Amino acid sequence: MAEVKIRKLDDVARALRTRARERGVSLGEEARRTLSESVAKKLDAFARRAAASRAATRRPKGKSASDSAALIRKDRDAWG
Repeated sequence: MAEVKIRKLDDVARALRTRARERGVSLGEEARRTLSESVAKKLDAFARRAAASRAATRRPKGKSASDSAALIRKDRDAWG
């Protein structure tokens, strides 16, 4: 179990304490929920971007990969 101590968060702690009171949970529980939700959103956003990137670069079904050596040779020969 990890423990983290962060100093100089007076305004943040006040806001978390208020939210915790409104939700009927402890300050620690509210901080854990807030941090967990934030990390989950970032991971979800990353996963969506990664999936979109994979989809954008996926070869069409049935099409084989091109030979990169042949393409490089073609480019070099075009240079003269």
